[in-house]
Amino acid sequence: MNPLFENEGVGSQSDRRLLVISYHFPPDRAVGAKRWQKFSHFAAERGWGLDVFMRGDVNSAEVAAARSSVPCGVRVFAVAEPSLRRERIENAVWRALKGRRVASPASESDTPVKSPPTPRVSSVARSDLRWALHTPRGWMRAYWAALDFARVRAWGDEGVDAAAAIFEHGVHRAVITSGPPFMSHDVGRRLSERYRIPFVMDMRDPWSHVERLAEGIATPAWVRLASRHESRAVERATLIVANTEVARRQLSDSYPARADDILTVTNGADDDLLPPQRRGGRFVIAHAGTLYLDRDPRALFQAAAQVIRKRQLTPEDLTLEFIGDLEAVGGFPIEEVARAEAIRDYVRIGPSRPHREAMAFLASATMLVTMSGSNMAAIPAKTFECVRFPAWLLALSAPESATALLLRGTDADVASPRDVARIAEIIDRRYLEHRAGVMPESIGRDVRFSRAYQAGILLDALESRLGG
Repeated sequence: MNPLFENEGVGSQSDRRLLVISYHFPPDRAVGAKRWQKFSHFAAERGWGLDVFMRGDVNSAEVAAARSSVPCGVRVFAVAEPSLRRERIENAVWRALKGRRVASPASESDTPVKSPPTPRVSSVARSDLRWALHTPRGWMRAYWAALDFARVRAWGDEGVDAAAAIFEHGVHRAVITSGPPFMSHDVGRRLSERYRIPFVMDMRDPWSHVERLAEGIATPAWVRLASRHESRAVERATLIVANTEVARRQLSDSYPARADDILTVTNGADDDLLPPQRRGGRFVIAHAGTLYLDRDPRALFQAAAQVIRKRQLTPEDLTLEFIGDLEAVGGFPIEEVARAEAIRDYVRIGPSRPHREAMAFLASATMLVTMSGSNMAAIPAKTFECVRFPAWLLALSAPESATALLLRGTDADVASPRDVARIAEIIDRRYLEHRAGVMPESIGRDVRFSRAYQAGILLDALESRLGG
């Protein structure tokens, strides 16, 4: 099997290679691609070569840039995702049904005066899972879940066969899987069983413990399948990696016999050069990235509106600035959310930007905002970029969430996503400090936020179990 690309040079002929199954990897631009793209550099420093298997539908024009983003000794193989029959038609039907409301909308008397009514988000809480097969939407949800499982399982089958074509006994010392999609872990388990090599299961997000599921897979059957495959993978794995401490605790509670083999390796902040700060006198509250699922800025807008009225501020004093996929928040245009709070003139909205421009945007802010929504076990990837900047950090996250635990002991401010009073108190206090000339400091100097430090934890544990 020919690689999509190969970085030759020192280390390319290493007799210590790792087989990495990561659906997302450069040139894929998904957030999940970055974790092992970054870790590959630290593995190379220790003399490891990597053979990476990723999804096959990549843009060939981006291959050159992808090659430059990984070290020598990395070979990347593209495994095509099989196309399932009728999928295009079924997708169209699903999209049509997804837009229909099952319940009747609230009457005008039930609608809050200031903010639009909270819409149904495109995800379902685990506690609210229902078959709901008495509705067309319920039938399509169940069918879509089965289709999603079948598609990813088919890709996994292709991945097992492709990896078998290049596997070398004695050279490939372990198979490492990165998910989601979680069937990557099933591929790793099967390869480990076939070739009797150690298996490292790197869970970028919780699997069976996920708290909110995309509506398209939100069925009790999906959860049962996930639990079954997760348990088989955990039983086989030499090492299980959770990317937050909360996720590690959840896994340890579910699999107490494997607790000693479960460790936390968070994502981390990179040490590349930051853009220069460009601050004026305005207090700028900034957020960069997609607002999806239950990440909702309404409480932030309401809190900012309180501070604006209390201090009689103008848009020259304070603004809220957003870039990213922000066309709507839960079905309502974000402009309408701001207008409902009478702060539309204080809100600036822009499209997604290339990474370098997004970093320059963050460098201009006085306060950076991250949103975890109701997800207790996940840390927004943007958090590790925000901690690098000399700006105040406001994390909208539950007090016992993974984000809150990560930031405990730092100067970051943490508030529950819907605690308007607490958010307003934080904004007001930081605004007064800003007006008094107080300059915030970066909290990313803590070694825990370093990607190199986190990679070291993983590689130390891996080499300990491999015997060097």
